[in-house]
Amino acid sequence: MSTRRSRLLPGRLLLRIYLVGLAQLLLIAFAFNLARKYAEEGNRPRFSERAASYAVSSWALFLDQPEKLQEVVNEAGQQLRMQVTIRTADGQLIASNVSSPRPPLSVEELRRLEQERMLSNPEPPHLVRVAIPKTGTMRAYATIDLPKPPGPPPDLGIMLAVVLGCTAITSIVFARSLAVPLQKLAEAARAFGAGTLNARTGVRRRDELGQVAEAFDEMAERITHLLRSQKELLANVSHELRTPLSRIRVALDLANEGDATLARESLADIAEDLNELERLVSDVLTAARLDLATEQTPGATPPLRRELVEAQTLVDKAAARFRSTHPVHRLEVRVDEGTLPVLEADPVLLRRALDNLLDNAGKYSEPQTTVRLLARPLEHGLQVEVRDEGIGIDPNDLPHLFTPFFRSDRSRARKTGGVGLGLALARRIIVAHGGTLTLESQPDQGTTIRITLPAAPEAGQPLTGT
Repeated sequence: MSTRRSRLLPGRLLLRIYLVGLAQLLLIAFAFNLARKYAEEGNRPRFSERAASYAVSSWALFLDQPEKLQEVVNEAGQQLRMQVTIRTADGQLIASNVSSPRPPLSVEELRRLEQERMLSNPEPPHLVRVAIPKTGTMRAYATIDLPKPPGPPPDLGIMLAVVLGCTAITSIVFARSLAVPLQKLAEAARAFGAGTLNARTGVRRRDELGQVAEAFDEMAERITHLLRSQKELLANVSHELRTPLSRIRVALDLANEGDATLARESLADIAEDLNELERLVSDVLTAARLDLATEQTPGATPPLRRELVEAQTLVDKAAARFRSTHPVHRLEVRVDEGTLPVLEADPVLLRRALDNLLDNAGKYSEPQTTVRLLARPLEHGLQVEVRDEGIGIDPNDLPHLFTPFFRSDRSRARKTGGVGLGLALARRIIVAHGGTLTLESQPDQGTTIRITLPAAPEAGQPLTGT
């Protein structure tokens, strides 16, 4: 109930927007009031004076020419919208441009007009009576109906109330357009922080708020994937540890029961299990070490124990290990175009990267298929390819292959084991050496992994006895 009420009631954002709009309206109202006073007090007197001056200076010249005077009066009606009636001092009509001329003045009004030379009536109708001529004996006078000035603006109070009401409505609408997505962002952040990993904003806008919401959803997706990967890591490591530990326990139980023959026959399996355990722990620790080195100093190169290493030696050792650990596969090794270069590398990590790539090729291909290890020298380095004839990789999984602890659905279905560190660890090792690792794959058509490594600076002939 409180959440729903907070969505309906105006908040601080609405109040701030409304106060800004109110200040603008007050300034507009103040300027409007000044303009109205200026129009009412300034323009009308100036216009009356000009009309009186025109009547005195122009029409007095034609008192003895009634036809010309009538023509001038008609022009005043057409051009200046004046309604003019001119009479002699004794009240006789001389000229008029209206159908119903104004009546003659009374004796009292004539006496005042002759003294003051001009009489004005500020109230409607706006009449001005001007003596002709302007000075001396008054021979005639003109009664002028001035054009009606523009009507006064609407009542300021009513206008201000209407504008304030409209501003309140628009401010509420505008504030809600900002407050609703912000509330969704806050609710999603709280829910995600409380452990609801599927919490998302759901805000889809094209403005800055939409960009913030999209960035939050992307961040939540990455964090969710990372947390799930860590849980999968624990599950996979537990699974990988359980099988060899169980076999070791069985062998120890047999030895404890005194069956030395069976215990001796299990020694080879125990050694193999211990090698797998050692390799698993080593991969996890190496990945953690590389991650920690990068996190502590962003952009830093992970620590490597570099030394000059013959590429041919690395290839031969990796091939020999693969043949011993995957005897059901055929390994084809080919070195193209001469002698392989000397590398300045960490031989332990680089061997681990090659072993991981070959192990993946063996795990995800059927027995008796061929795995190819190709090496060729480049102008300034080395290129190595690992090709298999295995199950391949789904195109939808390709963008995630180098994410730590990621395993594709096809690899899970085969129950090949592993924790999803092989490719990610191999790529990090290659990149740490200044090289690149790329992958090409099609479902049921095999996978090709290609790595390039730079040669040792100013390397001469390959080292011997390394």
